[in-house]
Amino acid sequence: MKTHDGNWEIFEDYVLDFALEQMRAGTRIAIVTLTRIEGSSPRPLGAQMVVSETEKWVGYLSGGCIERAVVAEALEAIREGKNRTVRYGRGSKYFDIQLPCGSAIELVFEVDRRLVELSNIDELLRSRRPASMTITVSHNDGGHDEFERCYYLPRRQLLIAGVGPSAVQLARLARVSGFDVQLYSPDKPTLQAAELYDVRITGVTSPTVLPPLCADSRTAFVSMFHDHNWELSFLPEILKTEAFYIGALGSRATHRQRLVQLSRLGIDEMQLKRIHGPAGLYFGGKSASDVALSILSEISQLEQDEQQRALRAFTTDNVHLIQALAGSPSVNGVV
Repeated sequence: MKTHDGNWEIFEDYVLDFALEQMRAGTRIAIVTLTRIEGSSPRPLGAQMVVSETEKWVGYLSGGCIERAVVAEALEAIREGKNRTVRYGRGSKYFDIQLPCGSAIELVFEVDRRLVELSNIDELLRSRRPASMTITVSHNDGGHDEFERCYYLPRRQLLIAGVGPSAVQLARLARVSGFDVQLYSPDKPTLQAAELYDVRITGVTSPTVLPPLCADSRTAFVSMFHDHNWELSFLPEILKTEAFYIGALGSRATHRQRLVQLSRLGIDEMQLKRIHGPAGLYFGGKSASDVALSILSEISQLEQDEQQRALRAFTTDNVHLIQALAGSPSVNGVV
């Protein structure tokens, strides 16, 4: 993912957007995928790096101990023009590169991916649909090729509706954590502060006139208003969506009253149970950063459950499933 100054974030989970930029500029690249783990690994199956022939790279496959070696191997594969499978750690020809606890991993280096294939994957993710890539694992000893499939889910999306420093801090933390973030607020200083962190902003002027809240199953929503007229407008709308997390700021007493008011608006008990209130894993934090960190922690915890649920939809494939990766942010913000 690019930062606002046009540079690439090196340690990024999703790397195909970088690959596309390089290929469209006529630069050759290698896509490196983690396809086997023996023992433990800080990165999951399906983790990827992209290395360009200019020695630029994005992604990570370890805690930092093999990335430079991977870049060197990728450059050699690009020059040779052939895919390869390389083992690192226990049993590797590179005996000077050791992994923690005697573990071993295998990486597939691919230099023959087509631009149209990667473009199709990226376009699916930008329209917030899942995509996949089949990886051919060629054994250097002449054994039969194996096929694995890497699945990509749309990037996590966070919608925040609220006012004040906690809303801004949540937007900032979520943005640097890889979320696609949209903030709705009637407060100009809140919007201006959030915009500094590359957060998409939407001004709202009345609780009775809200913009569409288009949230899918990869979306979390947090209400951060102290004015309950606003949250009683936003919450019924977001409850109509598939958002995997819906949270609301406030005390336990405030949340009990919130549920009573929503019930009077016709929201049934099953829907009310979807609202996490008070939002966050822990309570009592008084600084905006503490509040934001607590909420983002709860969202991330539940997002892991949602990701596994989404992956189970693909397990009927005959091709071995490996880890899903977050994809590109949507084209026009909230889709």
